[in-house]
Amino acid sequence: MDNIKLLEMILNAVAGPASGIVVALLAMSGFGWFLIKYLLPQQERELDKVLLSHEADRKTFEKSVSSMSKRLDKIEDDVSYIKGKI
Repeated sequence: MDNIKLLEMILNAVAGPASGIVVALLAMSGFGWFLIKYLLPQQERELDKVLLSHEADRKTFEKSVSSMSKRLDKIEDDVSYIKGKI
């Protein structure tokens, strides 16, 4: 009979409310480990890709603005020439 009571005590301790907390803490620590080991490095790689893409876009934008500036200068010269004719 003592063995049965001891077994009941052990089962109550393992399956009781305190064990739910232990299981939750273990699950959260496992998720934290997964997050640190796999998800964060992946996010860092994706962020690096975005930054490289942004750099390329920035260079293209600068070229476009420079080209537009040259075209605007030519248009201004043409307008000045036309005004001089009028």
